[in-house]
Amino acid sequence: MDDIKSVKLDRSRIEIKQNEYVEYHNEIYKVSQLLDFSEIIGISIKDKRAKRLLIKDVKPVAPKDSSDNIAIYKDLSDISDYEYKEIEERYLAIKPLLSNNMSREDIEKHAKEIDVHYTTLYRWLKNYKSTGTLLGLASKPSGRIKGETRLLYSVEKIIQKVIDTYYLTKQKPSVQAVINRINIECKNQNYKAPGKNTIRNRIHQIAEYEKLKRQGNRSIARNKFEPVPGSFNADYPLQLIEIDHTPVDLIVVDDETRKPIGRPWLTIAIDIYSRMIVGYYLSLNAPSVTSVAMCITSSVLPKDELLLKLDIDSNWDVWGFPTTIHVDNGADFRAEAVQKAGLTHGINIEFRPVGKTNFGGHVERAIGTIMSAVHELPGTTFSNIQKRQEYNSDEHASLTFSEFEKWLVTYITKVYHKRKHHGIDISPEEQWEEGIFGEDSTVGLIPKPTDALTVMIDFLPIFERTIQKNGVNIDGLNYYDNLLRSRINKIDESTKRKKVFVFKRDPRDISYVWFYDDITLEYFKIPLADQSMPIMSLWEFESIKNRIKEKGSKTINNAQILEAHDELNQQINESAKKSKKARREQQRLKNRDIETASNDTPSKRRIQGTPSVDNSLIWDSDVPDFG
Repeated sequence: MDDIKSVKLDRSRIEIKQNEYVEYHNEIYKVSQLLDFSEIIGISIKDKRAKRLLIKDVKPVAPKDSSDNIAIYKDLSDISDYEYKEIEERYLAIKPLLSNNMSREDIEKHAKEIDVHYTTLYRWLKNYKSTGTLLGLASKPSGRIKGETRLLYSVEKIIQKVIDTYYLTKQKPSVQAVINRINIECKNQNYKAPGKNTIRNRIHQIAEYEKLKRQGNRSIARNKFEPVPGSFNADYPLQLIEIDHTPVDLIVVDDETRKPIGRPWLTIAIDIYSRMIVGYYLSLNAPSVTSVAMCITSSVLPKDELLLKLDIDSNWDVWGFPTTIHVDNGADFRAEAVQKAGLTHGINIEFRPVGKTNFGGHVERAIGTIMSAVHELPGTTFSNIQKRQEYNSDEHASLTFSEFEKWLVTYITKVYHKRKHHGIDISPEEQWEEGIFGEDSTVGLIPKPTDALTVMIDFLPIFERTIQKNGVNIDGLNYYDNLLRSRINKIDESTKRKKVFVFKRDPRDISYVWFYDDITLEYFKIPLADQSMPIMSLWEFESIKNRIKEKGSKTINNAQILEAHDELNQQINESAKKSKKARREQQRLKNRDIETASNDTPSKRRIQGTPSVDNSLIWDSDVPDFG
C-alpha cells in the first residue's frame, strides 16, 4: 500500500479569471491577465509586482468562513434526497448570476421573479463560489444532534420505492392511494409513517417529463420535452459532452511474447461545442462503471501528467466539469455513484432513450473517425469481415496495449484536434480556444478541479455495510483495520438497528476499500484482513471464484483463494506463448499494476475554495483577509 492512509475530500475548484485571487508558490496573487492555457499574469498582494504564473502550479485560496459548511466534505451517500433537491433548486436560482455580469438591480429583479429575497440569493452565490461545489449550497446544521435527519433513510427508501413502482405506472393511482400504501409499508417494517405533506412534496418534485412518460403518456412527453433529431448543439465549451464505449478495431499483442491478446475497449468523451476529445479510458476489460468513472475523471482533469507519462510532445488543454453529459442507457452509466457524483459536481447526466439515434451521434462519428485511422495500423480487424477479406489480423498484430495507447493519444492531440472538422468548418482546437478566449466568449478559462483523488473517489462504486467483529465483508472478502474497532456492531440511535457505513472500492485493485467516517468526514484506507492476500482486480477475483466453484467447492476461504491465485498465475505464465486468452489475462495484470500505481500517487491536499472579490484594480483595501 502507498503512503495515503486518509483523505478529506476536497471538491473545490481553482477559478482562473481576471480579478480572482490565487495561491502560487506560497504567495497570493490577483489575476491580472490570461495569456494562454499555460500562463497567466498575477499581481502579488505583497509587493504589487506583476509576475507570470504557470497555471499547473496555481492553487485556490480559501476565505476564512468556507470551512463552517461541513456539507462540502461529506460523502455523497451522506447527503439525503431532500438535501439534494434543495441544492438543485438553489443552484437553478443562482445559475443566471454565474454566467452574466448582472447589476444589483438585475439581481434584485431576478430574486423577485423566483420569490427569493435578494440577500438570500447573494448568500447562496457566495457559498457556491467560496466552496467551488454544489454542496456549498446545502443548508448548514441548525442545531440537530449528530445522526438526526429530517427523515430516516429507510423511510425515504420506502417512499421512493412506492412512488417508483406504484405511483409512476400506467395505473395512475391517486396521491391519497400512494400515502396509504406508504403508511402500510412503514407499519409492516416498524417505522413511524411520514407526514402527508412530506409525501406530497416528494411527488411534486417529480419532473413533469418523467411523470408523463412513466404514466403512459410517452407521446405527450416526447412532443413537449424531447428535442428533434440533429438539434443537439452547444453554445460554449463543456456545455454538453457525449460518452460512449466501443471495442477497438485492432488486435494488440502482449509486452513479452509480442503475440496477440485480442481487442481493447475504448470509452471516449467528446465536447459538442468544439468537437474536442475531452477524455478517454482504454482497457482490456469490458465496459463497466469503472470505465465511466475513469473517462469522466480523465475528462475533468488536466492532461499534463498523462502526456508526460506517455512521452508525447503535444498539448491537450482541456479540463473542467461539463454542464451536461449524454450517455447510453446501460447499467454502468446508471450506477448510483455516477449519478450522485454527477449531481454533486454540477453535471446533468441524461440517458439515451431507446431508439433515439440523435443521442450520441457526435461521439459515434468521432469513434468512426478514430477507427478509420486505426484501420491503417498493422493488426486491424477493420469494421467488418467484408472489409477484412483475406487480411490476417492476428498475424499482422504488432502494437502492445501501451504502444497503442500512445498512438491513440498522439492521434487525438496531433491529428484529430488540429485537423479541420466538417461540422464546425475549423479545427476542434481552434474552436475550443475561440470558446475560451474569443471576443464573444462568456466562459473564460474553465475552473480546474483542485484534487484528482477526490474526483476519483466520488465516482467509485458505493457499498453500504454494517461492521462486524471480523471487519466489513464485501463480495466474500473481509477488510479490517483497528480504526473500525469502535464501530463494531454499532447501533444507530435513530433507527435502533445496526449502523450502516459507507465504503467505496476501486475494481482495479480490491486489496483495500475506502471507509467513510461520518464523524471526521474523512475517508480511510482499510486493507484486506488477511494481509497475505495478493493484490487483485475484481475481474481476477471473479475468475478465481468461478475456478474454485468448478472444482466442486461450495464455500470459498482465503486459503483457497491464495492457492487458486498462484495456480492461475502459474498457468497463465506457462500457457502465455500458446493461448491468446492467457496472454490477455497476463497483460491485464500488468496494466492493473501500472494503473493502480499511477492512481495512488499522493496528491497534495489543498486549501478549500476561492474567495469572491470585486472586479476592480488591486489596492490594499480590496484584498480579502486570507487569515
